[in-house]
Amino acid sequence: VSLLVISVSSFSLSNPCLEYTYREGRTLRALAARGISDTTSFKRYRRPIRQESFAMSYLKSTRLNESEQAGIDTNPGKKRRLPMRRAFMLSSLLAGVQFLFANAYAPPGFERIPTQFMAALGDPDASQGTGAKEWGLWEVDPGPRGVWLRNYQSQLVDNNDKAPAGWMFDKNDWWLEEHGLIMEAPKFPVAPGRYLVTGGRLVTTGLTIDEEGAWKLDDGKLYDVTHLPCRSARYTPLSKGGSPLMARQSDFPVTPGAEMPEVQGCNKQDYAVLFVIGKEATKEL
Repeated sequence: VSLLVISVSSFSLSNPCLEYTYREGRTLRALAARGISDTTSFKRYRRPIRQESFAMSYLKSTRLNESEQAGIDTNPGKKRRLPMRRAFMLSSLLAGVQFLFANAYAPPGFERIPTQFMAALGDPDASQGTGAKEWGLWEVDPGPRGVWLRNYQSQLVDNNDKAPAGWMFDKNDWWLEEHGLIMEAPKFPVAPGRYLVTGGRLVTTGLTIDEEGAWKLDDGKLYDVTHLPCRSARYTPLSKGGSPLMARQSDFPVTPGAEMPEVQGCNKQDYAVLFVIGKEATKEL
């Protein structure tokens, strides 16, 4: 790395083009290997672009494969995409590490439990509110136990509304998730108590629900503990025609954070999905 820095610095003393970054990913060393050293020739190979960070420039300079080091440009388009791709992979990795940490860590007063899923209603910008008696809880992940919309007739209607996973479908009150899976309903209401909740992002905090249905987060807002990729909605038919048969399969999958699609002939209520990773620790006698 030090040799590369020295060579760049030396070049900059004699070349007025150093204010430009070489977009295709070739370093000055690679250009020199091709015999391109004079200012006039170099102008043909440079483009003015916005100033880049040191980290991004360093990533580009260290991605020369053997062909580039020999002065052969094999695929400049692919190389331009590498920094963005690796940055995305890094951010995804960090989010995954944070989620694993949240799942392994239990603050004082809580004990870890297998992940459950809470269907919540409320202002995304609120940290407390009422109406938690209308919240539900899936004690197991309902997704793998669901039925695809395309299989509604064969797996539910023709099977007396009993899903392959054993749960019963209620044609007057049914649920969909973001991929177009018909889900079993959560259990209502959520029992009063203290829960450790997260959205799998930056905030993991305590949630208190009292006997009257009032709820309060220790930190953050409801949006902060909502798992955005998980979307869920409750559908209640307005007429006999309102059923999963009226859902448009082309509306799925739903964009993370977006509302669930309307279904003709039905009322819809969107719910936020919270991961429940802990409950109030039981007191030892």
